Amino acid sequence: MRESVVEIVKNLKEAPLLVQIFSKRKGEETTTSTTTEKQVVVDDWPAVKQRWESGETPVPEGVIFVEEIGGEDEAEDGGSDTERTTRAWGIVVQGKGVGCGPVCYLLKTIRVGSGPGSGMGLCSTHFCLVRVKSFRESVESQLKNCWLLQSQWQ
Repeated sequence: MRESVVEIVKNLKEAPLLVQIFSKRKGEETTTSTTTEKQVVVDDWPAVKQRWESGETPVPEGVIFVEEIGGEDEAEDGGSDTERTTRAWGIVVQGKGVGCGPVCYLLKTIRVGSGPGSGMGLCSTHFCLVRVKSFRESVESQLKNCWLLQSQWQ
């Protein structure tokens, strides 16, 4: 999952994303690869399933769906949506098999620019991933409580 999160963060500009995880055994060694479909919409799902059923593409060991939460809101500073630096994303992970139910995560990303006025075009993205504990608790509350709980464990 760790490698998948880094790949997801790199591709967030083109979300929603559908990441398919494949594993290949060669002797005793297992290698994992991923494919990322960008700007996925719900209407694409039947076509994805059809490719698996027809054998055009192998059935993945797992799939990860990523979509921005609250993406329609204005930027915190009142600017345009493209200027927002902090965003929240919903991630659903589904493994293959009967015992693999879906698991939901929240991903918070913060873009940080560098240089005077941040106009140099250089930036980095910091992120925090937390497993969803309750669908009744707000996104903001779960992300905030994650940071508070981490300080107790250290």
